[in-house]
Amino acid sequence: MAPTTLCKQTVTTLLALWLVIIPASIFAVPVTIPPANTANNGLAVADSDGTLYYLDLTGDSYAGGQENIYRLRPGEARPVIISADEAWSLTISGKYLYYSNWSDQHHIYRMQFDGTEKTKIGNQPASQLTVVGNWLVYINWSNDNSTPSNTIYKLALDGQSEPQKLCDDQAENLTIAGNWVYYLNASDGYKLYKIKLDGTSRSKIADDQVLFMAVADDTIYYSNYSDNQKLYTISTNGQGRTKLTDDQAGFINVANGFVYFTNTSANHALYRINLNNHNQQLICDLGIGPQPIILIGNSVYYNRLFFTP
Repeated sequence: MAPTTLCKQTVTTLLALWLVIIPASIFAVPVTIPPANTANNGLAVADSDGTLYYLDLTGDSYAGGQENIYRLRPGEARPVIISADEAWSLTISGKYLYYSNWSDQHHIYRMQFDGTEKTKIGNQPASQLTVVGNWLVYINWSNDNSTPSNTIYKLALDGQSEPQKLCDDQAENLTIAGNWVYYLNASDGYKLYKIKLDGTSRSKIADDQVLFMAVADDTIYYSNYSDNQKLYTISTNGQGRTKLTDDQAGFINVANGFVYFTNTSANHALYRINLNNHNQQLICDLGIGPQPIILIGNSVYYNRLFFTP
């Protein structure tokens, strides 16, 4: 059965209207942020009042444009730049915005929501940074004898203590749900693993080789490289392994009863699957390669565009 098309805007129209189509539903309170945004590079986040913070291009990319951190408050007509830093892994705790600063060797920074009090936190380069309670949890990108470390650490929010390593595995696609850290263990052929935030109870969830994964509640959704990148689902306890679709999946995210994924089988277009009836829908095909999928409330941030399917 052919998928249902949700949006048919051309690339030109989308780019011209990127600000206009920011939907009002983004500004609803409370704003839900799925855990898998972390694995999708955390390119956008929202505060409790619905204010958006996101990475976007300033200027023309062909003329040396840069990506900066923008803020858009509810009711404002246009966003403002709050930092010239290029930042991934945007995350919020208390009065601070935390991020991995690509303008300074991926070190962890924090600043207030207006861009003031910018401070470097710790000395490790970080990816897939997220806040859990009083901790920053991240993958350390440092090198040891020219071999990438990519191990999982946690660091106190104030950065005043030494970072603590959770395990020696080389990790990717870090996602935190509840008291567990889920990740792909590159040291074991990119298998699905989990470990508690205190570094105990490390275990393998499944033997499939995985390209990308997302976690929601007690379920993992993943691109099964062992089966030609088809989209699978499995419980976090390793039970109920099921193929969701024969289409090949790249980036994956999950929220509000839908699994979103870039469909490698269909020009890397953005798709979603309804988890109740398994209907599959095309959201948009921008004619580009796979891009991280950020979900905020009922809206999607994809290729520097906010829209509601």
